[in-house]
Amino acid sequence: MDELLLGLLRVPGISGCEERVRAVVERHLPEGVGGSVDAMGNLVATMGGGGGDAVLFAAHMDEIGFVVSDVREDGFLRLKPVGGIDPRTVLGHALRVVTRGGEILGVVGVNPPHLMRDRAKEMGAVPEVTEMYVDIGAKSREEAAGLGVSLLDFAVLEKAPYVIHGRRLVCRGLDDRIGCWILCKAMQRLRGETFARPVHFAFTVQEEVGLRGAQLLARRMALSHVFAVDSASAADYPMATRDLSPAALGEGACLRVFDNASIVPPAFTREIEGVARDAGIPCQVIFGGGGTDVGAFQYGGARSMPLGIPMRYTHAAVEMVDEGDVEATLDLVCALALRYGS
Repeated sequence: MDELLLGLLRVPGISGCEERVRAVVERHLPEGVGGSVDAMGNLVATMGGGGGDAVLFAAHMDEIGFVVSDVREDGFLRLKPVGGIDPRTVLGHALRVVTRGGEILGVVGVNPPHLMRDRAKEMGAVPEVTEMYVDIGAKSREEAAGLGVSLLDFAVLEKAPYVIHGRRLVCRGLDDRIGCWILCKAMQRLRGETFARPVHFAFTVQEEVGLRGAQLLARRMALSHVFAVDSASAADYPMATRDLSPAALGEGACLRVFDNASIVPPAFTREIEGVARDAGIPCQVIFGGGGTDVGAFQYGGARSMPLGIPMRYTHAAVEMVDEGDVEATLDLVCALALRYGS
């Protein structure tokens, strides 16, 4: 966990509020690599030049989270979810509310067994996020306002990165800050390489609410190849089975050839497998649910492949990746940039 990764993980940024994440990326662009920001907030850094359609790698900056939908008279807050929030992962957690004046901590309250009228029923029920409340320690709406809280402030679950067994990184928001880290590191590795065509590294916005930033880029850019670098939900743990996803931690980068947003032709899959094999990069061909920014680009005719970092417990507070898989995905990004950009 270097300074860049820690910075990307700790900074809050839900869909539509990615500016803090973008600032971290901009500070770590390699010397001589320029970046441009469009009206939606996408950041695109470009290496190489020349003619012809460009190659693009995309990773999204936004994370799932919440906006404040109500500040109650008693000082408690209500939330509206942004993105694919699983209510089971929210109750009893600390979160960080981002106000115009700064950040404050709060907790999502949970009723203890001692105060339940029907313990069996209440323990088995999971309320919707909109039915939960946030305790920021305020006793009134006025006191909450004094802390700087107002409607539409955003919030994210508190994030504390840590390592298990020396190589498994755990943190909320690895989806997709780890993808942003990979793109930044790829640009640093590729400095000094000569590209015959532009190679773009796009840090996109609002992926978690419908690939919206990628849709804007897809309409504006002429592209020959597109690769999204995102999570791939792994099912290699007791509660899940391989028929939901064959992705597994420790087996290398994922080629997401079939998901809810895109399907990759077999011939292109074999081509990418060949690039990985020639470079000695371990990879796994998978299917699964969800989607990536590739779904927005396929309609423009670019040859596209979502690249996945195998991840356990996606969208929970304990997302987990393996160091070797992250390195394999970084290696594959560099190999693909050299293969299709040169």
